[in-house]
Amino acid sequence: MRKTIALLTHWYPTRENPFFGRFFREQILALEDRFDFLVIHYREEPRKKPFQQPVVRMAKKEKNIAEFEIDAFVPPTLAVRNRIHRGKTLRDTPERLAWTEKQISGVFQAHFQSVSAIYCVDAQKEAFYGAAAAKALSVPLLLSEHGPVPWPGEAITEANQKAIEGADAFLAISRDKIRQLMMQGILLPPVTEIGNLVDERRWPLADRSGHKEKTLLAVASHSFYKNYPMLLRVLGRLAEITDVPFRMIIAGYAANPGYAENPGSLEAQIRNASFADRTELVPSLPHEQLNALYARADALVITSIQEGQPVSALEAACTGLPLFTTRCGGVEDYTDDLTGRLYGIMEEEAMAQGLKDFVEGKIAFDPAVIRRRVVEKYGWDAFRNTFTAVMNEVAHG
Repeated sequence: MRKTIALLTHWYPTRENPFFGRFFREQILALEDRFDFLVIHYREEPRKKPFQQPVVRMAKKEKNIAEFEIDAFVPPTLAVRNRIHRGKTLRDTPERLAWTEKQISGVFQAHFQSVSAIYCVDAQKEAFYGAAAAKALSVPLLLSEHGPVPWPGEAITEANQKAIEGADAFLAISRDKIRQLMMQGILLPPVTEIGNLVDERRWPLADRSGHKEKTLLAVASHSFYKNYPMLLRVLGRLAEITDVPFRMIIAGYAANPGYAENPGSLEAQIRNASFADRTELVPSLPHEQLNALYARADALVITSIQEGQPVSALEAACTGLPLFTTRCGGVEDYTDDLTGRLYGIMEEEAMAQGLKDFVEGKIAFDPAVIRRRVVEKYGWDAFRNTFTAVMNEVAHG
């Protein structure tokens, strides 16, 4: 019998921001022939009139996905009852938790009885919601985590920690993410390394034989996580230490509104940089145009402080691009001397020297090996089979 999975998340593409959680939608669509999904956005807002009941509405329907929005309305007496922990305000008083669990239980029992499992991809923020839904329907709870643990300036609530520890399975996008959770004192449920999906059929091996000079590529929103200051210093140093011409493309820095921070400041810095005449800026571009961008490049450069399992790195590697990257999370699981180079998050000189050797032709990589390494771990069949195996295992206890 075909199973229906409820993905309970706030992290999903919108019309205003199609990049927000795009890979979650792609993963669901990849499972179209195996599962149906209900994507559910649960929100709590202050109650505006007495006895206001939760509102459930379908937002969108496509292929194997039905998207729903749930608005629950918090009574004024509960809206201000929060607990202070480590200087942060957390909504986990017993009264508030009991109220939230009651709302979720009522809604799921009334509207989502067909669900076979609950799935949350931001466990440290939404595991309690998922646990309440799973308990109401007596179905398994699967969790994952794609953000930094903990989110900057926040702490994981006791309710979410308890829900994580009580889940039926944890789908880890990287070994680094497992470490981050364990460092919070969380006893993880059974863990399966699944990574992020890269559909190799969409990202063919590119022919770069006609390239006359090396082109480096960075694909990242302009945020402190991506550490653009380091990238600019590395490029400045590279321009100092080599006489061999090279090009740089910086793309996507203005994409993902709300996450990208003042992209104009990055543009101003580059205009005044020593490598400005070698640099092409692509503020934003449709996802379907990335293939042509990867084909123009000869290496992907990542200077991030923190990543989960960067999708752009998987896509680029799938087309045969080597990765010159910091140890930012996820990339360490498949990057070695055959697929690129790894550096500490402050090793600017080492990265500049490595890129110098690359643009001067002193080191080279086999694109087919790079592609094979990624596809074997995160490709179409690998992702689908791993997810299905975990789902079937928890469904049968």
